[in-house]
Amino acid sequence: MMGFPRETVRSHILNAILLLQNDFDVDIIQLGALTTSVTDGGVWVAKQKEYKGFVNHGDSYTAAVTCQAVTKALDLFEKKSSDQVIAIVGAYGVIGEAVTKILVSQFKHSILIGRRTDKLQQLKKNVDGDFETTVELRTKEADVVVTATSHPDALLQSEHLRKNAIVVDVSQPPNLSLQVCKARPDVCRVDGGLVDFPFVTGIPGMAPGKNFSCIIEVIMQAMEDERENHVGSIDLAYLRKTEKWGKKYGFTLNELTNFGKKIEGVR
Repeated sequence: MMGFPRETVRSHILNAILLLQNDFDVDIIQLGALTTSVTDGGVWVAKQKEYKGFVNHGDSYTAAVTCQAVTKALDLFEKKSSDQVIAIVGAYGVIGEAVTKILVSQFKHSILIGRRTDKLQQLKKNVDGDFETTVELRTKEADVVVTATSHPDALLQSEHLRKNAIVVDVSQPPNLSLQVCKARPDVCRVDGGLVDFPFVTGIPGMAPGKNFSCIIEVIMQAMEDERENHVGSIDLAYLRKTEKWGKKYGFTLNELTNFGKKIEGVR
């Protein structure tokens, strides 16, 4: 996908959506992984007249679960957010922006990281708390790192992480590899965006009883028969609604995992 022109990729995405609409009567589409970023958070899909249904990037519940994972990880290691420095990589992205708005005010200091200065400047207007923005990967200065990027490769290496860092990795593919985790047992990597999915087992590549929160979000939207688009920047009021849905249906974050393996509070 990364090697093709954007319009070519968008055309393939739209063709797949129209196939689902016309041949299978699908009227709610959930975008995943890089299909969200290449369609401007789903905004482009929602504007296509050929598609008559609704589109959801699934990032609202993902952002909510990410914030929950940060809180649970700090609790697990008996740390207070008010004493910690957090770095958010991909801070102006769809997920990163929502996570930034929710978490920054809870931490001692925040380092908001992104590649584009103009986007970071725009983000500043919507954030409260003690923070700074940078285009440099200054994650080693942070006790807690949230990474929510569309980078196709593992972005974080051992030299980017301080001792005993907590990394909540929301990115797909992951931004922190299993190899680095093995080389740095002091670092706690947390699977971001995974929740309990107790009614289905055996999902390929997924730990038993788990599923991506982005997929869960659109499942819950269908179960609630909510006929709306959820694209672009996340509406925090809707994000809170997805949290209520999660509790209602039992699709919640109950334990922390790293590449599907349960994390214990000792290191």
